[in-house]
Amino acid sequence: MRSVRSAVCSWVAIAALAASAAQGQTTAGSGTVIVLPLATHIALAGSYTTTVFVRNPNANAITIDVRYYQSDSANPAGTGTTLSCGQLAIPGNRAVTFDLGTQCAFTGQDNFGQIVLEDATSEYKTNVFYAYSRTQVPNGNGFSVEGFPIGNFSAAPGNAPAEAIGLKRTVAAPHYRSNCFVGALGEPVDYTIRLFQGETGAPIGNPITGTLGAFHSVRHLDAFVAAGAAATDYENVRATFTSTTSSALIGYCTLETSDNGSADFRIAKSMNARDNRQSRLACYGMDDCTSDHSSAGDPGTILDITRKNIHYLIIAQPDFVKCDLVSGSGDDDRLADLQITLRGPGDPLTAPPFTPSPPYDTGVYTSGGAGQTGFYIYTGEKGAVNSGATTRWYIDVSYRTGGDSTVPIDYGIKCRSGNGLTVPWLGATAPVIPADP
Repeated sequence: MRSVRSAVCSWVAIAALAASAAQGQTTAGSGTVIVLPLATHIALAGSYTTTVFVRNPNANAITIDVRYYQSDSANPAGTGTTLSCGQLAIPGNRAVTFDLGTQCAFTGQDNFGQIVLEDATSEYKTNVFYAYSRTQVPNGNGFSVEGFPIGNFSAAPGNAPAEAIGLKRTVAAPHYRSNCFVGALGEPVDYTIRLFQGETGAPIGNPITGTLGAFHSVRHLDAFVAAGAAATDYENVRATFTSTTSSALIGYCTLETSDNGSADFRIAKSMNARDNRQSRLACYGMDDCTSDHSSAGDPGTILDITRKNIHYLIIAQPDFVKCDLVSGSGDDDRLADLQITLRGPGDPLTAPPFTPSPPYDTGVYTSGGAGQTGFYIYTGEKGAVNSGATTRWYIDVSYRTGGDSTVPIDYGIKCRSGNGLTVPWLGATAPVIPADP
C-alpha cells in the first residue's frame, strides 16, 4: 500500500479544589493503567479526603498497583517520585474501595496529587478495569472524579487547545473562585494557561506559563489572580491549556465556593485530543485537511478506470458525517472525472450502498453515487447499525462515466463528523461492476 499523508491534578489544598485536560470522559473508560487526576488527604479537621472505587469486570481475579504522586504545591512538595501505596487484590467481577490516606499511610497534613492505578496481575498488563473517586469533607460536601485510561491524556498544541469553560469569580459572598491545575505524566511538559471572556473572546489578564518534570504537578489558586487580572467579578470565562511539547498534559479547573468549601471538577476538553481514531476533521491523500486540494506528492489515485478504490473508516453512530472528494488545482483538477459512494458495514467488497432513512433521506442527505463527489448522511440510531457496535464503513472512489479517462486521476478525501472518525484509509481495489453507481 502506498504511504499516505493524513492531517487528521488535581490537587486540592484545604480551601481550593480543582478540574483535567484529557479528552472528555466517555463510557469507554476501562484500561490497564488508569489515572485519577485529583486525590487528596488533608488531615486537618473538616478537610477533604478521597475515597477510590475500583471495579474488576474480568472473570479472573486481578492485582492492581497503587501509585501516588504528590503535587509540587502540596506540603511537603512533590518530587516527581512515586509513593508506593501497596496493591489491591480484586476478585473476579467484583469492586473494592480504599481511603487514600489509609492506603498510602500519609504522615503529612496537606497531601494532594494524582493516583496512577496499574494492572500487576502478571507480567502481561492485559487486565482492564474501571476506577472512580469521591472527594469530600465530613459532612458530605464534595465532588467526584472519574478515572481516565492513561492514553486519554494528550498534548495540547496551540492550534488545538484543551479548554475548561464556565469559570467564575466574585468579590462578595458566596465568593466563587476558579482554580486551575496542570500536571505531567511520564515525561516533561511545558504549558500555557490563558483566560478568555466567553461571549466576546476578549483575553483576561496575562498568560500563566511553566514547565513540569515527569509526574510533577502545580496548582494555580484563583486563576484570575494568577493571571494578573483586575480584581472584579467575572463569569462565563474559559481557560485554555496549550503546550509546545508533544507530551501528555493534564489540565483542569474547579469552580470553588470558598464560603462553604464546595467545588466541582471540570476537565479541559479538546476537539480531538490528537487522536486519529476520533478526528472531527480527517482526510486521506491530502497534505492539509483544511485545504481544498489533493496532495502534491502523495495523493490517492485511480490507476485503472475499470477498478474502484475501496477506503474504510470507523464511524461512531449515531452521527452526522460529511465526506467530499478533492482534486488538484488548475489543469490538474480532475474532480469532474470522479465519483464517490458510501457503503455501510459488512463485507468490504459486497456491502451495499448505505440507504438513508427518513427524515434524513431528502434535501442535502445523500450517500453519493453516480456523478456525485460527496455524501452527507445521518447514520441512524445506535442499534440500527451493526447491532449497536461501532465498526468500519466503506467508501468507493471510482472513475465517472463520460469523464476524461486519462490515468492516473489524483484525488483526496476530506471527512467531517460530530463524534469523530478515523482516517479513510485505502484498503483495497476491486473491479467496477455494472451494479456499481
